[in-house]
Amino acid sequence: MEVRLAERMIAEWASANADALGIGPNKIRASYIYNPGGFGNLSIRLTDGRTRLHVKLAPPIKAARLRQWAGVSDYLAEHYAAPRLVHTIDREIVPGYPYGLVFEYIEDATPLAETRNPEAALTGVMETAAKLHRDDRLRGMLPKAETRTYAEAFEDEYISRFTEDLDGIRGSRELLRDFVSDETISWFGEEIGRLRETVRQTPAFLLPAGDVVHNDLNGNNVLTCGRNGFRIIDWDDLSGQGDAAMDYSVLLWPLTHDPSWPIWREKALEGAGAAAGERLELYFRAKLLDDVIDVLADYVEAEQVPEHRDEAQRKARAVHLHSYPLYLAKYGVG
Repeated sequence: MEVRLAERMIAEWASANADALGIGPNKIRASYIYNPGGFGNLSIRLTDGRTRLHVKLAPPIKAARLRQWAGVSDYLAEHYAAPRLVHTIDREIVPGYPYGLVFEYIEDATPLAETRNPEAALTGVMETAAKLHRDDRLRGMLPKAETRTYAEAFEDEYISRFTEDLDGIRGSRELLRDFVSDETISWFGEEIGRLRETVRQTPAFLLPAGDVVHNDLNGNNVLTCGRNGFRIIDWDDLSGQGDAAMDYSVLLWPLTHDPSWPIWREKALEGAGAAAGERLELYFRAKLLDDVIDVLADYVEAEQVPEHRDEAQRKARAVHLHSYPLYLAKYGVG
């Protein structure tokens, strides 16, 4: 993907559709938003000098997720601090991205992950998450599917991702050769299998999964605004058959070694139920493994964005080299 070309294409499209977007047709600028979590979707900041908008384009494999978000966007904006939807894009503006959404741009916001005192907003975020998890009305607005277990929800979220990551890592072996050994890559496959079997044998994971979940409630998708205010973005993975423990594990991951952790864990169990405690621990294990395996997939994918390749690969390499020995030490496998 050529970032500068994509920016020009979106700016030209925005100028031709300025009335629908509520912006002036002249002096429109589009700038790529670097997403440290991956390069699947394409995000662009759009401005006419007065109003700013956020354009999010999806490749074919992810378009259905954005369409689902569009279908419930008004409800999410009203009840769950989600950004307001401005416009839908039903044609290919940038090659390879057939669908997209345009949202309000959230001004004067800081990602929770970069906030000095995230605890100030965290209680409100957890209360909102607990409300989301039990929202029968929203569940009814989402596509119906066959009932699945928490184990199946876990496998859809992590095991499938790790397996796909591993395929990409093996296919781009030469890019990683100077810091990832063949033995390590073999271990990835073995550990994915061990984690899958552990989940399948854990009784708390055999219960039916019926929680409405954001499914990516990490510190970059919660934006703090003003005194204890917050907004929640990136609802692509919203599901009506998920696991509340997944949301809490991603949200609370940075606090697991903080002295205040027992308090936050108790708050999570109050919202998700006592049975979620056992699942929470395995989600934390998967989250750490994510920092071992998935970041290497990000390293490989960064080749597609030359403008950010060096920075993305440097960070991915550092995260992997830090997390791999931690994982081995904590879970006693190797």
